[in-house]
This record gives sequence, C-alpha cells and structure tokens, in this order.
Amino acid sequence: MEKTGIVQWKSPSNIAIVKYWGKKDGQIPMNASLSFTLSQCITDTKISYSAGNGKVEFFYEGQPKPEFFPKVRMMLDNLNLDFLKDFDLIIDSSNNFPHSAGIASSASAMSALALCITDMQRNVSNLDRDFLSLASIRARIGSGSACRSVFESAALWGKLESVAESTDEMALPWKSNLHSAFSDVQDWIFIVSAGTKNVSSSAGHKEMNSHYYRSGRIAQAQQNMIQLIQALKEGDWNSFIELAEMEALSLHALMMSGNPGYLLLEPESIRLIHAIRQLRKNTGWPVCFTIDAGPNIHMLFPKSIEEKISDWCFTELPNYISENRIIKDHVGDGPVKVQ
Repeated sequence: MEKTGIVQWKSPSNIAIVKYWGKKDGQIPMNASLSFTLSQCITDTKISYSAGNGKVEFFYEGQPKPEFFPKVRMMLDNLNLDFLKDFDLIIDSSNNFPHSAGIASSASAMSALALCITDMQRNVSNLDRDFLSLASIRARIGSGSACRSVFESAALWGKLESVAESTDEMALPWKSNLHSAFSDVQDWIFIVSAGTKNVSSSAGHKEMNSHYYRSGRIAQAQQNMIQLIQALKEGDWNSFIELAEMEALSLHALMMSGNPGYLLLEPESIRLIHAIRQLRKNTGWPVCFTIDAGPNIHMLFPKSIEEKISDWCFTELPNYISENRIIKDHVGDGPVKVQ
C-alpha cells in the first residue's frame, strides 16, 4: 500500500442538450439529461497525498482559494471514504476557461477531483467496481453534471424507462449510440461575459423544488430525451436542432418564471441567438445554439462546415475574433490521466 504519491487528471466540461435542472436529495436528478463531452474546456487537478489524519489543503492556480474549499470539503465528506482518513491531501486545481460563468466549470472540476480520488484509491487500497463508473458516481456527489464528464463523446444520466440500464446513480457512456453525423460536433462558445453569474446553478436547482412548472418540465424533458436519443441514432440534424434550441430556451424560461424569477441572459446573448438562427435560415446549414446556466452562447455544427462558419464569424462577429472571445471546442475523448 502506497503511503505517499501524486495523482493528476485533466477532465473536460460538457454541454447538455437535454438539460438537468432540479434535483432531489443525494444529488439525484429531477429529470434525465444527455450531453456532449467537450475537449478544450479543461480542469487540471493534482492531488499530492501522504500518510496523515485527513487534513486537506486546496489551491486554485497555485493560490489558496477559500471560497472554493467548502464545496471540495463537502464532496469529500459526503463520499465518506474510510481510506481518506489515513491521508493528508494537497489539492491543486486550475481551469483553462472562466469559472462560474455558465460553462459548466463544476462539471470539469468535480469530475477531475473524483477521478483523482478514485485513482488514489486504486493506488492505496482497492476498487470494487469499474473505474469510470465509480468515478462517475463520485463526481455526481460533487456536482450532478460532473458525472457525465468522465465519459468520452457523449453521456446519458438519469433514469429513463426506455433505457433499461439508465440510473440516477451515475452517467452512462453514449458514444456507441451516436450516428457518424454527430461524431465531430463542434461547439464554439461565444463569451458574452466571463464574470461570475449573479445566481448560482445550485440556487437554480433548489428553486425547482417548488417551481410552478415543475411537473410540466419533467414531462417535457422525458419526451425530449426520447426524441433526442432517436435523432442522435439516426443522424437527424434537423430534429437535433429543434430539440437543442427548445431545451436551451426552456432552461432560461424556468429561471425567468421562478419565484423569484431571474435573468442570466444578456442583450448580447439574444443578439447572438438571432444571428445564429438567421444564419441557418439564410444558408440551410445545420447550425444551432444551446445555452448552459449563464449568458454565454454555444454554437453547435458539424466539422464539415467549420470553414464556412469561420468565414461567417469574421464577417458578422469580428469583435469576437479580434478580442479572442470564442472558445473553439468540440466533442472530445474524455478525461486524461497525467503521468
């Protein structure tokens, strides 16, 4: 059994097409969700461990970050892993994209942490189940959407009657269920604001417990999941576009119609939505938008039209190019262990 060591993982964010919004106790989702795993929006987490009594230190980009530590500590406490009591941990984490701006930074952060903890257990003790499945379960404890980030390309999370093996406990890898038309989806993220959003996702999830449209949202998400699974299987971009944009707008409609209601979209967010829809109308290209819980706009399209999209951006949105406010991401291979 190792008494001292280092484990390090880089884990990506993900972009949900059918959104997870609202949860029950134990980080159980109110509805099933399905996401693409990204490749460029990464959290890099390293844990240095040594024999001790459970002390934990946390650093973000090499500096103490007291406001992040409670969530890390809560995740570790809720995992309730006996082997951690015999070690002291120094956790050092960094992002290559803005945190708390609505690009699912908690998904990449908590999946990276879960992968490190599970890898550490593999070194110092033993694992009683598949590595990635166990990491997905643990990532969910830290942040619900994080359980999807441990799998490459795409992941489904939440119990769905039409998918027998689906569960609220962890995500399922979904790459094998994607038509080749969705194997190289590009996700260009327009950074409307890199600042911290004024209402956290945790607060938004909590609001769904008493939301007037709660039952309607559950029914909508279930139906959209069935249709999205079919569209992804058949390579149907037209249906995918309709579902992706419906889900994005429904998510923000739930925020606006809550009690109290709130807005995360900015005027510039709306301008980008109109621009993307107009582009599709004018050209017939398979391009659409989705949005996470923030103001930034994700533009999705197949790689085959990337050059055309790039030319359009230079013409119609030059400030995003000149100010380096586009993250050019795409469906990726999932987390990577740093040797």
